[in-house]
Amino acid sequence: MRILHTADWHIGKIVNEVSMLDDQEFFLNQLIEQLKVLKVDALIMAGDLYDRAFPPKEAVALVNSVLTRLIHEVKIPVFVIAGNHDSNERVEYGASLLESSQLYIEGTVKETTRKVTIQDTNFYLLPFADHVYIRELLKDDTIKNIEDATRIQIEKIKETMDPNETNVLIAHGYVINFNNDTSETTDSERPLSIGTAEYVNVELFEDFDYVALGHLHKPQKVKHERIRYSGSILKYSKSEAIQKKQVSLVTLEKGKVEIEPIYLETKHDMRIVKGLFHDLMTQKSEDYVFFELEDEDFVMDAMNQLRRRFPNAMGLEYAARKEQNETHLTHNQASLQETPLQDLFGDFYQQYKQKELDADRKEIVEQLLHQIGKEE
Repeated sequence: MRILHTADWHIGKIVNEVSMLDDQEFFLNQLIEQLKVLKVDALIMAGDLYDRAFPPKEAVALVNSVLTRLIHEVKIPVFVIAGNHDSNERVEYGASLLESSQLYIEGTVKETTRKVTIQDTNFYLLPFADHVYIRELLKDDTIKNIEDATRIQIEKIKETMDPNETNVLIAHGYVINFNNDTSETTDSERPLSIGTAEYVNVELFEDFDYVALGHLHKPQKVKHERIRYSGSILKYSKSEAIQKKQVSLVTLEKGKVEIEPIYLETKHDMRIVKGLFHDLMTQKSEDYVFFELEDEDFVMDAMNQLRRRFPNAMGLEYAARKEQNETHLTHNQASLQETPLQDLFGDFYQQYKQKELDADRKEIVEQLLHQIGKEE
């Protein structure tokens, strides 16, 4: 069985007021063409099909087009579950009818987790839902958090699951190895709950031959190669700019899993560019760019000037000032009242200029403060 594991399409995503819809369409068209060559037996989309519960009509139209092409042109089974960004009921609309075309969409959690068998492999579809919803659905007051809910759901699956068969779980959530957590998150992942209650222990998934996860945007395994996140299809925040996105080609047989990353062309890359303003103005790019200027002083109208060379610029900050802003002021309220104004200004100057106020500037500051005092 050869499976293409994808997740976190986030169709309709807007990053820094820029719509990613054209980039998503470009990528998914590349994906469809690649699937025609790869000879894959099934495709998985493990949650967050859309970026929000009420996606714009353009996002819905793109999803409709892509899923239709996958079924009619590639002619493979497609599995889609809802993630925490999706509206469960809306994602599931028409699912019973679409099943006849081997498009299996599971938006809402059921008392019995849906199982679909393709060739000799069983696929269990476990969409995301809040643990309160699952507690009420299953009428189980022992469910206090997402991990409790997942444990109960897995236990119910295992009641009828044949361990001698090949079993795949498709799920969406924050799965970690409690004994050695190496998972990496990004800024564009919406928290599933408050505090640490969103975490699910990887040990719950040990009985499956492969677990296709969605939610974390960086491609990564969780303890085993057979329990993994494919990551998002595109870069969706500055914190993802250094990542290399992929989809995962999974070759699966009982007791054996092989993972091959598939890298596809994107319409634009997303990068962090560091340097002096003058040097950056000698370059140009169509990529999505976050600038980190190394200039000590502010540059007037820097972003608009840079956009002449980088039309898809997304953000700008001053690298040195960012580091300074992350430090804490040394004065409390009491010391502010006791410290002379010229000394406070000297501390302020040193914090933002990373050098001490020289004698000439100190004299100017003292003269100004003296003049202000006289006028008051």
